[in-house]
Amino acid sequence: MDNDERVLWQRWHQKHDAAARDALIVKYSPWARMIARDAYMRMYLLRDAWHDCVQNALIGLIEAMDRFDPDRGVSFQPYARHRVRGAVFDGMRALRGSHMHGRASFDPVAAARERMESLDEDSGSDPLDAFIATTVGLGLGFLLDMHSMPGCIQPPDAYAELEKEELSAAVADSMERLPERERMILMLHYHHQISFVDIASQLAITKGRVSQLHKRALERLRLMLRERVEMEC
Repeated sequence: MDNDERVLWQRWHQKHDAAARDALIVKYSPWARMIARDAYMRMYLLRDAWHDCVQNALIGLIEAMDRFDPDRGVSFQPYARHRVRGAVFDGMRALRGSHMHGRASFDPVAAARERMESLDEDSGSDPLDAFIATTVGLGLGFLLDMHSMPGCIQPPDAYAELEKEELSAAVADSMERLPERERMILMLHYHHQISFVDIASQLAITKGRVSQLHKRALERLRLMLRERVEMEC
């Protein structure tokens, strides 16, 4: 554990500093998602359960953060792994038990509507420019969606696989350069399938503010990816 992380844990453990908690969630969210991916790939009978896996992994991560004591000299990931995995598998068991009732915790249609409304907000520019910006933003969202799903893209050959890896690396690098709160909103929404309403509740801000930050984050991401392409040309 480096000094910066140790400070974040102290701030969260001793003062319940929400900003420190958010920073720790951003740091460990990709790790929790990988645990969800491992569980999901084992559950062949519930292949539509990815949304539930990543949501429950996040729940387990936050529960582990609430109970972790950094003063005991134990690293967080070994401590939290059992709880995160348990939350994922508990959720899978609950889903399997209620599968016949058609329960759906994440509504892709509602998510698409939230994204469209976010990208349409405050678009006082030329209608054509606004349309292009919205279309590009939705495309970036689709890209984040597809690259968050395990095994969802099967490249037809080695060249396509290389292109996929390069694109994934470019997106991941650009995400790391986003301001922390904007990065967190994209990770929670696209990687952990959390709705804008639930993100707003978790971050103690309004849904409208989440929508604004979502739009701004996609705009920054688009500019960074464009700059990357221009530098490589």
